[in-house]
Amino acid sequence: MNRDIRFLLNLQILADELIEQYQDIQFYRGLDSQTLEGVYFYNKKDRQLLPKYAYILRGTDLQNIFPKQHCSLIVLGEIPEKWKNSTHSLLQLPKETDLLDLMNQCQEAFHKHVSWAEKLQNVIIQEEGVEELCRISCSYFKNPLFVHDSQLQLISCPVWREGMIVWEKDEQTGQLITPLEDLNDFRTDREYLHTLTTEGAHIYSAELRGYRDIYVNIRDDNGTYEGRLVICEIDTPLKPGQFASAEYLAKLIRMVLSRRGHLDIPYKRALYQMLESMVQGKTFTNSEIESRIAQCKWKLTDHYVCIRMDGEEEEGNPGSAVSVCNYVETRVSGSRAFFIGNQICIIINLSVNKDYTSEIAGILRDGLFKAGVSNVFDDFTRLSHYYRQASIALEYCRKRNDTKWYYAFGDIVMDYIGDLCGSQFEPEELCACELKTLREYDEENHTELYKTLCKYILNERNTVATAAQLYVGRSTLFYRLRKIKEITGLAASDMAKPVKNLYLRFSIFIMENHVEKGDKNYVDT
Repeated sequence: MNRDIRFLLNLQILADELIEQYQDIQFYRGLDSQTLEGVYFYNKKDRQLLPKYAYILRGTDLQNIFPKQHCSLIVLGEIPEKWKNSTHSLLQLPKETDLLDLMNQCQEAFHKHVSWAEKLQNVIIQEEGVEELCRISCSYFKNPLFVHDSQLQLISCPVWREGMIVWEKDEQTGQLITPLEDLNDFRTDREYLHTLTTEGAHIYSAELRGYRDIYVNIRDDNGTYEGRLVICEIDTPLKPGQFASAEYLAKLIRMVLSRRGHLDIPYKRALYQMLESMVQGKTFTNSEIESRIAQCKWKLTDHYVCIRMDGEEEEGNPGSAVSVCNYVETRVSGSRAFFIGNQICIIINLSVNKDYTSEIAGILRDGLFKAGVSNVFDDFTRLSHYYRQASIALEYCRKRNDTKWYYAFGDIVMDYIGDLCGSQFEPEELCACELKTLREYDEENHTELYKTLCKYILNERNTVATAAQLYVGRSTLFYRLRKIKEITGLAASDMAKPVKNLYLRFSIFIMENHVEKGDKNYVDT
């Protein structure tokens, strides 16, 4: 059994059971650590009392022992004062208590609690849900219980009793939500507001609801409040030992909720389901999108980038995608990450985090991932378009197979346009005829007119810069420009026209990157 999900008892849990059988009981709490696996009779030959056992012994045995290490004892008869005031945990019963009957009662108590824990552990192993954990636990606590998320939307309530919250159905998400009247009561109740800050199991008084609760807050890895387990004191009185049991149940609930890498609570589930649908092309109304991203305190018109990445080494392993999404959200503020199959999508709100690049680069480097990054956008309804940009950028990042961990769409957009055009025409068919004419002339006459024209255009027709890059004098450059005009009819005034200039630049890009790729480039584009 995984040690992380074992359930160990403390003496308080045992005391709760024995009080039902024996009336005259005193409990001296001490530290009362949750370490107990079973119960033993004390043997005077024992050299030490182990913390993992509760020992049954007589009060007279305490005169000769006082271990330094914390121990849990069930004592028949009087207890010396120094023991009562120590950190040890002691349960005192009358000295005439039948030893065998006491041992049987203790064994029954251990069996009851361990059996409950084993049922919960099987739920975890079989990957069942919170509903099953709660269903099993209702009979254990002998009270109704429920789990809700941080927005007070119901996650599970197997048994409902009169006096409990009457949840209403949210038409948008289909989830059961807390009615507005109850929400307003909670928002103005000081005790309730204080409960949001606590750790571990606590009592919520009967002042507001008319009955007490044991509650345990559920938090994510960063300590953010994500929901609550509530056990209602309606059918039977609450017991002190149930605090430890409630904390154990809350721990397992959190394990189930966090399986996908995010706490799988209703409002987050609705958000991630919407994001997954959006990147796959499904449309939502502005109000639907706004209501869900508002949970992140995002707005439709905030500035965003979309990132797409896949795991190189663990491709196809869903567990890898889960852990990556969880890690990204922990490390990169303002981010939401989810996966579809092996494809990981990360959305970053730049209004929250403008300096995300170093954080993302570190994750890519450490995980040996490649990624594509979209252009910045400020219309969340067009998320699918920018996810497509990020996917295209990732495709080129892999195709280039260089040392860069990621490419932005702006880095590869000209390649993409060239390839897109190339799907309809051969690359050389797209280029300005003047460039092809000069290249052919150069090959026949061993001149550099093509290179001269490229440099001249890329230098914005600056003759000084062009001559310097070509390592020729200005008179030589002017001679070449006249020769270019003579061969092609292309004058400086033609090159100054915006559309013609753009076409020539695009043609240079195509010539250098898509025509005769095996040859050495003439110019640095």
